[in-house]
Amino acid sequence: MVADSQHHRNTGSRTTLVGRGPELKRIVDALESTKHATPATILVEGATGIGKTALLDAACDLAQARGFVVCRAKASPMERELPFAVVQQLFEHLREELSQGQDGEGTPHGHGAIAGHFTAEVRDMDDVHVLRAIRDVYRFTVRLAQRAPLCLVVDDVQWADVPSLRWLNYLLHRVAKLPVVTLLTRTPGIRPADPLLIAELELYSQSTRLTVFTAQDVVQLTEQVLGRTPDGSFVEAVLQATGGCPMVTSHVLGQMRERSTPPDEEAAGALPGLDPEELGRSMLARLNRQSRQLVEVAKAIAVVEPDDLDLLTAVMGVSNGAAADLVRQLEGMGLLAPDDELAFSHPVIKTAIGGAVPYQEREELHAKAARHLHRTRAPAPVVAHHVLRTSSRLGAWAVAALRTTADTATAAGDPRTGAKLLSRALDEELSTSQRKDLLVRLGLAEVYFDPRMAVVHLEEGMTGLDDPEEVLAVACRLAQVLYFDGAYDSASEVLRRTEAEIGSKIPAVVEMLRLLERITVPSRTQTTGQVDFRQFDEQEWRRGDEHGRRLAGLIAEDASNRGIDLPLCRKTALAALSGGAPAILHYPQRMVGVLNSLLRADEAELVMRYCDEILLEAHREGLSLIVLLGHTLRSRAHYHRGSFAEAVADAELALSAARTAALPPDHFGQVYAVDAQVRAQLALGDVKAAENALRPFGRFRALPSTWHHTALLHSRGALRMELGDTEGALADQLECGERFEAWGRPSPALRPWRSYAALAHLKLGQRDPALDLALREVELARKWGAPSVIGRALLTMGIVTGGAAAAPWLTEAESVLRPSSARMLHAQVLLELAGTLGEKGQHNTARNHLAEAKKLGEQCGVAVQTGEKPADPVSARTARARIPRPAEPTKVVPPGPRANALALTPHEHRVAGLVLEGNSNDEIARKLSVSRRTVEFHLTSIYRKLGVRRRTQLPSALAGFVSRR
Repeated sequence: MVADSQHHRNTGSRTTLVGRGPELKRIVDALESTKHATPATILVEGATGIGKTALLDAACDLAQARGFVVCRAKASPMERELPFAVVQQLFEHLREELSQGQDGEGTPHGHGAIAGHFTAEVRDMDDVHVLRAIRDVYRFTVRLAQRAPLCLVVDDVQWADVPSLRWLNYLLHRVAKLPVVTLLTRTPGIRPADPLLIAELELYSQSTRLTVFTAQDVVQLTEQVLGRTPDGSFVEAVLQATGGCPMVTSHVLGQMRERSTPPDEEAAGALPGLDPEELGRSMLARLNRQSRQLVEVAKAIAVVEPDDLDLLTAVMGVSNGAAADLVRQLEGMGLLAPDDELAFSHPVIKTAIGGAVPYQEREELHAKAARHLHRTRAPAPVVAHHVLRTSSRLGAWAVAALRTTADTATAAGDPRTGAKLLSRALDEELSTSQRKDLLVRLGLAEVYFDPRMAVVHLEEGMTGLDDPEEVLAVACRLAQVLYFDGAYDSASEVLRRTEAEIGSKIPAVVEMLRLLERITVPSRTQTTGQVDFRQFDEQEWRRGDEHGRRLAGLIAEDASNRGIDLPLCRKTALAALSGGAPAILHYPQRMVGVLNSLLRADEAELVMRYCDEILLEAHREGLSLIVLLGHTLRSRAHYHRGSFAEAVADAELALSAARTAALPPDHFGQVYAVDAQVRAQLALGDVKAAENALRPFGRFRALPSTWHHTALLHSRGALRMELGDTEGALADQLECGERFEAWGRPSPALRPWRSYAALAHLKLGQRDPALDLALREVELARKWGAPSVIGRALLTMGIVTGGAAAAPWLTEAESVLRPSSARMLHAQVLLELAGTLGEKGQHNTARNHLAEAKKLGEQCGVAVQTGEKPADPVSARTARARIPRPAEPTKVVPPGPRANALALTPHEHRVAGLVLEGNSNDEIARKLSVSRRTVEFHLTSIYRKLGVRRRTQLPSALAGFVSRR
């Protein structure tokens, strides 16, 4: 029979208990020896939730099956002060045996102890009366054991009342040859009513400690709960998610059973999310059985995550000594890690307990923590961490902590966190000036991820600002955001309003604001057209501070837009970049304008280096918009150099960043990325891919009159030419040119629309307008002076002129482009020149030009169709008339490994060297103190530059170069 005042929680323990084979064997051995009058006592210890009670369930079933009389009790802190409470649970239901004892050898003391009749009188009795009751209960136990083997089971013995503990020790000391087995469980860390009595119990017991599940245990439990053998990856995932805790593991598998989820590899990657509220309530209930204070300290540690006892005592309102004692108890129970003070032994325990704390209680805990940390002068980020997590209004000190932390986060490249902190600060009681300051800061943070909300907050915060320098800075940034959104009228209004507001206070900024408006706002009625950037003093834009770099960037962009003063453009662009990539990282419009200016000045290699640095920082800081613009600019630099495959790859990375940033289709950055992709795909001859890239903008619908859509109009015209729609191509190019001319941007460096339109006119048989456009292109190109711009204009002039008259134009173009980095443009000139010279009978020279063109084409990844007889005029003309097509993979001859290795940045050399040493990505990240994502970004760049696809190809590609470095 099972003498148990409670029903078994796990009636199927024999079929569901896993991972306890050694412990069950020890219990079975004890039961067998006890049947032969060799008593045994087993004390089972383990953390909360480890499965002690489940083991007792199984032990009771085993004892009952062997004919034992099973008497079971569960000690409780609520009954710790009741005399003989455990004894009563063990024997109170044996009414028949009690009555027999009363008629025979029973005594009032023994009967009273078992029946629970001792109340206040016991506490008033002499110790001798308690001892008499203990002896009487012992005699009753002996009498039971003489009838049948007896199994005494006490769960949570640490909470047993003192008289019951004294009786247990008396029993274990006296029972020598009786068939009595005693099974006890204990949760370490809990302070018992009498530690010495518990220590005495341990002397008579065989102790065993339960451990967490192993992989085999998880397999067995999964098979029993889900009826299927789990995949190996699933088992690893479960152990990782639960820490092997039996209670949590059972919870996970139970959820999977409810959802009919198979334990396969797919489930390993998406384990059912732990229900923190349900699991947390279960764990807190177990703690509550031990002590209410343990519940409170566990909740405080899970929510506040204190670093020391001082903060814990502050939020709990107890003394340091009391808090330390509670912490030691939680450590003993296995909930807190013993080697890491105030940290849970496994993250799942923290998540579960924290998730079970009500929202209002969580907020109050964080408010208490924030107040204490402020009083103790903790760093602002530490204080702000807790202020952010409570809606309680805390005062000016909370605003200061939030603002300081937000500024640090935004400057470190985490504007989303900065915006979150500033939004929380706006919930406090604020003065008007404080509110405006926070709104401006919030808008500046939102520029990077939510431009439209940035406009709202900047406009609201800008109203009524007193400091003219601050007004200027906010106005420039607001105009930039409006520029990104294509809201040019609003941008113009902001700049003009700012000029009227601060022009009299800072006269020097008036011309700069007008220059900024000319660059930012496309308008057919440019009131700022008379501004001449050359009037600015060189000392002003060479100052090296933020004002100087801003002015230098405006001058460089305006010079390249208008196509005048190339030397000044180069100097001012470099001055704008004098602060390095980190300084320009937070000014996207300036970054795009300055690096585009350098590209138009044929400084493609310099642009590549800056793009690499910008992308490294942007990836590290998680700035999706800057990643998008950096890849777009690098795609343009690759295109300029004739590296078209790399240009396509960067354009695709830019579009991926646009999706990450969730930008609208017509956003400035998204349109520019598509433009870069279309141009690069056309250069490779992949017309279909270029057409697909343009699909989101309609096939050939009208495009808005914005800077970025006008650039896309030029690329669309090139695509229409390839599709055979010459008239449509001409219309697009002429519209593109009309817009740029009206906006005061005549430079062919901006977009060579005249060259493309001239070729379209020529194809339609309209030679005179073609010649006019080509001549104008040459004139403007010479005025600008960049070799690639001049070379393209001369090439167009040679094609339009035709015949022997083309030779001087083409010869000059070849001479101009030879030192240039524009390899594919040079190859096109060589093809045209070879055809012209072939017609004049200069076959050897023509053959040499064709061979060189072919070599340049191979370097660019395209096959140049030279014809089988280069000397033949017809073959030569056919060759130059065709746009180069993609080369077959076997025909591509990439630069040698050493040349590619020289293109690696210092960071990439370091990463490559660590790869060659056999380090994994995670190991490299730890050694360089960067994220795994940054390492992967470096490797992608390294593979692209070296022309390899995987890690194992690096040694041969570098050929010892890294180690020699």
